Amino acid sequence: MTGDLSRTVADLVQRVGKARGALLMGLDGVPIEHAAPGAGADLESLAGEYAGPLRQAQTLAAELDLGAAKGFSVRAASHQVVFVFASGDLILGVDAGATGLCGQMRHALAQARGQLGEL
Repeated sequence: MTGDLSRTVADLVQRVGKARGALLMGLDGVPIEHAAPGAGADLESLAGEYAGPLRQAQTLAAELDLGAAKGFSVRAASHQVVFVFASGDLILGVDAGATGLCGQMRHALAQARGQLGEL
C-alpha cells in the first residue's frame, strides 16, 4: 500500500505543470508521502505550517453549517499551494510556481483523491 501512496503522490507532480512538489499528509501536519522534483519545495515545512490553517478551515466550515470543507488554496507572489481533504484525516497538496494553473492543480488533486479512495 505504501508503494501505491508513493505512486499517487509522484503522479501528482507529473500531472501539474510548474509543480515544485506534492504531498500526502495527516491533519496533524506530519507528511506521509511526498515527492519533489530536483530541489523542489520544503514539503515537510509546508505540511507543518499549513496544518493549523487546514484544521481551522474544516472547523470554520462546520461552525457556519457550510458542509464539509473540500479544499484550501493560497496564492502568493512566488508560488501557490492547493490542498484537498481526502478520506479521514488525510490531506493531499501540491505546491507550484506562481504561474502554475490552479484549475489544473485542483483537477489533478481530485483524481489523486479518487485513487486514494480505491486503496
